[in-house]
Amino acid sequence: MSVQSVAKKFVELCRQGKNFDVMETMYAPDIISVEGDGAETKGQGPVIQKSRHWAEVNDFHGETVRGPFFSGGTDTAGQFTVFFTLDITRKATGQRLTLEEVALYTVKNDKITREQFFYEGDH
Repeated sequence: MSVQSVAKKFVELCRQGKNFDVMETMYAPDIISVEGDGAETKGQGPVIQKSRHWAEVNDFHGETVRGPFFSGGTDTAGQFTVFFTLDITRKATGQRLTLEEVALYTVKNDKITREQFFYEGDH
């Protein structure tokens, strides 16, 4: 499977609201997830748990997924990016927010081995 095929499947599942299906089926066991503040989470289980915790502390109203986007460079041939717009309400404060982020994914052997998020402020 090509990086383009992995990326298109990823985006298709996210658009269907199947983000946890993506993590459970497309993430490598040793995936590394890097947040915008540089915090790293290693391993498929811990990465999924981090996302479940985020979902527990926020009411999720929906998301828009744009992409995937690719670079033609040989040193980035195994990567793609996706632009997310998230509509959430913080459970702790009741504040409804629109969050935007760019995510960079690295693919090896048809699995996502690294995700890195770029965003402004607290996510």
